[in-house]
Amino acid sequence: MTAEWTLSDAWIFASIAGTGPDDGCTLTQIIATADAINHAIPTEAEFVQAVPRLIAAGLVGAQPEADRYWHTPAGRALNGRDLFGWMDAIPPALRRLGEPQDTAWSLPPGAFNRATQEWLQRADAILKRRSRTAGNPLP
Repeated sequence: MTAEWTLSDAWIFASIAGTGPDDGCTLTQIIATADAINHAIPTEAEFVQAVPRLIAAGLVGAQPEADRYWHTPAGRALNGRDLFGWMDAIPPALRRLGEPQDTAWSLPPGAFNRATQEWLQRADAILKRRSRTAGNPLP
């Protein structure tokens, strides 16, 4: 059975920003962007499958110990940064690269859960702030 690129691979790729470790994004930022463009939070399994595939394809760089992820020059060329058109553009672009290469890769223990909780707390604060501004206080 051959490996195939998944919609989750494309979703994670679309959620990554930056051009190198110094301006790369954090896992929390990736989760926030993923939630914004797909109205869902990826699972840790989706993330740890996608990132090594994207690294092997030369599209992203990652330093999980430093909590930094970014697009390589090839990734920036493929991406186009139309976040809300990602579903139409990125999956076919990934398929044109050929079969993804699966390799063992992991995050530091607890990193994904911490990043998810951080995003959920930020999102809750944003919703409460917007609700107060609109005159409809949330509990």
